[in-house]
Amino acid sequence: MTRGTLSALILFLIDIMVSFGSVVAAKRLQYYLPELCLPDELLLNKAAVFSLVTVACYYFQDLYAWRYMRKLSEVLSSILLGGGITLIALAAIYFMIPLLSLERDVLILALILSLAASFTLRSAFLRVRYSDYGSTRVVIYGDGENAQFLLNEIRSGSYPIIFEGYIGKKNWDMTARHLGDPSDLSRIIAKAAPDVMVVALDGWRGNFPVDELLRIKLSLCDVTDAPSFYEDTTGRILVEEIRPSSMIFSRGFLRSHLYDATKRSFDIFCGVIGLITFSPIMLITALVIKLDSRGPVFYLQPRVGKDGKDFSVIKFRSMFQDAESAGPQWASENDPRVTRVGRFIRKARIDELPQFINVLKNDMSFVGPRPERRFFVNQLEQHIPFYALRLHLKPGITGWAQINYPYGDTFEDAKEKLKYELYYAKHRSFWLDIVIILQTIKVAIKGRGAQ
Repeated sequence: MTRGTLSALILFLIDIMVSFGSVVAAKRLQYYLPELCLPDELLLNKAAVFSLVTVACYYFQDLYAWRYMRKLSEVLSSILLGGGITLIALAAIYFMIPLLSLERDVLILALILSLAASFTLRSAFLRVRYSDYGSTRVVIYGDGENAQFLLNEIRSGSYPIIFEGYIGKKNWDMTARHLGDPSDLSRIIAKAAPDVMVVALDGWRGNFPVDELLRIKLSLCDVTDAPSFYEDTTGRILVEEIRPSSMIFSRGFLRSHLYDATKRSFDIFCGVIGLITFSPIMLITALVIKLDSRGPVFYLQPRVGKDGKDFSVIKFRSMFQDAESAGPQWASENDPRVTRVGRFIRKARIDELPQFINVLKNDMSFVGPRPERRFFVNQLEQHIPFYALRLHLKPGITGWAQINYPYGDTFEDAKEKLKYELYYAKHRSFWLDIVIILQTIKVAIKGRGAQ
């Protein structure tokens, strides 16, 4: 579990306790108001509902995603919006189940207490996260392209990493402080006292100080290589540095029959529930598509599935008929081939709903790499190393790449997505699948990243 995930989990648990306690505290404070205060036997049940709704609204407002919280002003606006959404959601629940409704005074007091506590808590977290205490202090051992690439990649994100400098020959192209020559490696590390030393050498052959690195790891600080550090920090695998041996001997990329059976059972259950739940939306969508433009309601497109086997993915038609008469094309921003209705159903991810049928047919899973067309797979395999590895997984309606990277229409975009897909292949678990599904629901509701 990464530090960011652990922080989010801690915040989530604290928010549940704070929002629950806010209702109890608000009921206590009501005794000091001039109005009549009556005992409430269902107070704890009502507090639980208030707490669950509050954290759910916070989640959809990205209050557990650190990459969206860098300034106190952003935190404040997100919390206020989350509070407004909480009121709307609670009003709907109270309308349907009046027995669970809180008194107006108690509701307002509880919401004020909960929002104030959440803002104070996140302000403290934000200060600690980006302080010297909360950040990971790193020294890079290397002075070439690999070291500079790592610096650029980590600095481009909002990761709580502080680079103390690099060890190697003085290189004016390096955008970090030069700490000294490799001959003084141990002394420099002892003086800088980093949390981690990242080995990012351009070439590992020749004079590689194995014994000295081992002594540093045992007595001074953690030592890791650039690909591992990149993977743990970003949630991606550095495709450019993949070696077959690192995949063969890695503890990841393991197949579990128990996980496969659990995942298939989960897919069947959710596929049936999904078709039943969303059938009204699917019927309305089919009718609107038929009225908006000529052509069939559904669009069957050949895709490449697990182990390179072809299958037809089922989607609601979002483009004009014969939109690809000139040949396959990648989706792009403001794609002129997309219809008016198609633009909306893509934004809301409604066009993906018929893929529940693909899940039940065992062509796809809920979570996995997005299935690509054979035309593009053949091209991408030639240009991107290890691209074919993604074909060993069953494709999914959503995936780690889909929630972390937007639609792309270039080979570079495909390579960036592959970094996320290989990370999922290495670390896949039922817990990670649940996280991806929850993130997908949020992305669909907020319309982020669709095209």
